[in-house]
Amino acid sequence: MITTQSLSLRKRRGAWVLDGSHSALRTGVSMRRGEISTDWGRWQVDITDFHRTGVVARAGERPVVRLHPNGTQVPGPGEPAQWRLSRHSGELIRGQSRIVVHPAGYFTSRLQVEVTGPWANLDLVALTACFAILTRRRKRTFTIMAIAGATGG
Repeated sequence: MITTQSLSLRKRRGAWVLDGSHSALRTGVSMRRGEISTDWGRWQVDITDFHRTGVVARAGERPVVRLHPNGTQVPGPGEPAQWRLSRHSGELIRGQSRIVVHPAGYFTSRLQVEVTGPWANLDLVALTACFAILTRRRKRTFTIMAIAGATGG
């Protein structure tokens, strides 16, 4: 039987925190990089390209989680994973297991994380996926502000 759970990512005391866990994501203002902390350790998370379609979480120089539409790496056994992006959400698929990250509402900063099936290091993988969605949203915001500023709007 495949289990499903719903998690929520909220901003709390300067960090993004998954409800019901001690895992957190801390980012800079531009959200180009950050740090994920879980019960298993700390990982540096960075974007991998200008368009922010890919992110990587690493321990030192060793990538642990890599999410990119052209190649994805996640911990644990199983078939290869796929990372799919849409305008406001992302979906990580590995066999029958999936993690879907999307905004909890139109005018909210919270993210919903729908998890189906088993995942090794779930908090790390889920927070990396959340970082990918948050950094794309931040890039869109900066782009809109630049266009509005350049056009006098």
